[in-house]
Amino acid sequence: MNLTYGEAIREALFAELEKNQDVVMFGQDIQDNLYGYTRELAEIFGKDRIINTPLSEAAVVGAAIGAAMCGIRTVIDLTISPFLYVAMDQIVSLASKTTYMYDGQFKLPITIMCSSMYNGSNSAQHSDRPHPIFMNTPGLKVIAPATPQDAYSLHRAAIADDNPVICFTDRSIFYNKEEVDLGLEIKLGDANIINKGTDVSIITISGTLPSALAAMEELNKDNISVEIVDVRSLVPLDKKSILDSVKKTGRVVIVDTANKTCSAASEISSIIAEHAFCSLNAPIGIVSYDDVPIPFAKELEVLLMPTKEKILAKARHVYNYGKPV
Repeated sequence: MNLTYGEAIREALFAELEKNQDVVMFGQDIQDNLYGYTRELAEIFGKDRIINTPLSEAAVVGAAIGAAMCGIRTVIDLTISPFLYVAMDQIVSLASKTTYMYDGQFKLPITIMCSSMYNGSNSAQHSDRPHPIFMNTPGLKVIAPATPQDAYSLHRAAIADDNPVICFTDRSIFYNKEEVDLGLEIKLGDANIINKGTDVSIITISGTLPSALAAMEELNKDNISVEIVDVRSLVPLDKKSILDSVKKTGRVVIVDTANKTCSAASEISSIIAEHAFCSLNAPIGIVSYDDVPIPFAKELEVLLMPTKEKILAKARHVYNYGKPV
């Protein structure tokens, strides 16, 4: 089926709601398809399973935790990723720790959906990409799909999981389209080798994939062979695929939509430095956002983004490092 990224999320929700009567979805205006991926779900599955909620993220997550402890498989749409901050105590103090603290007596099958809305002049308060914060919280799983296929398969895997999973969708690629295999299952924790190469590894996170692919096309013209590894799952992280790629190429660029300090990219860089240091032929390259709030002005926001040009420059730097001029 040919689907956009957003349509693929809707198909995943439909499939899991149809498969399991215990799946219930909470969110603001989801009965009215306000955000483009809940079309007709309330009409098909009923308003007792597709539930409009008040504008209180902490209350919604708290209710979902209680419901999950009672056997309901909850899906929460918090719309924009900075809204996670409002529910921080519920997510970090309760959702992530309950199964551990009760020695497995309670499972918390909670899927928290949110969109990263950078690259759209949404200003500082709506443009954060906080996935690294939740990578630092034991007990949570974190996914960041980069393609319609991954948006479909990973959301289904998240809803079927017995642990809390935060799904960071990426609005910058919401209308990207491809053929989606509705029968394809993808495990949380499996990276995607997008392209095999021998000279430089480019590790991508979520919406950075299209820019990396564009950079790869330019590098191929210079006979530079690029391997692209899209992590797609941040927790658990497929360390083996990342390290295998770096050991093969000896040169790596990591591309992340988060701010550079304590980012997913810096964690991956640490893993490579610890476990594949002797395989490196150049310093690890990182392309990410600078550590500043996102400005409203499009002209200023573009200067901060991990663009094709920045990836290209960093990849050429690591490729040429140590070679005779």
